[in-house]
Amino acid sequence: MFRAVRLIIAAVVLVAGCAPGGVPGGAMNQPADKPTITKEQALTRIEQLIDGTVSIIHPTPQLELYQPSLNDGACLDPLDGGSEDRIVVSREYYLRGLPKAEDALKEVIATVKAYWQKQGHYISGQHENGLQLYGHSRPDDFLISIGWAADGVLTLGANSTCLWPNGTPEPSPTS
Repeated sequence: MFRAVRLIIAAVVLVAGCAPGGVPGGAMNQPADKPTITKEQALTRIEQLIDGTVSIIHPTPQLELYQPSLNDGACLDPLDGGSEDRIVVSREYYLRGLPKAEDALKEVIATVKAYWQKQGHYISGQHENGLQLYGHSRPDDFLISIGWAADGVLTLGANSTCLWPNGTPEPSPTS
């Protein structure tokens, strides 16, 4: 149940963040089918975002990979008019070993929020309960999120923008 709610919230934030004018300075001002970063470059950036965030959390949590995040997502309904043949790359981790008290989790999220703002990232939403935070990295506009999953465990994740796996559109098949 909680996993489904978390995925729905992430999808809504991702779509809202991709809407034209949805994120100040976002990637939506670029031509839709131009070359992009590669999947490998996106994974490197995602790990930088995750590792940077984890480095400021105390005590340092142990990362447990959420296995479904290994699957590339489709660039569904791209509002930029681009091809749906592009993908979205993501990684999500459970943050194990943190205190499970709600106040302690809120403190972790507040620390992460301050860190993301210091890094120049755009905070796009925070749940009123203080246990969910969403943002967009700068300058590349990756979706970043941290939030309560279940049983007092936080998750931390990042999603790329729509990209071509090899960085360029695949050639069209000829007749």
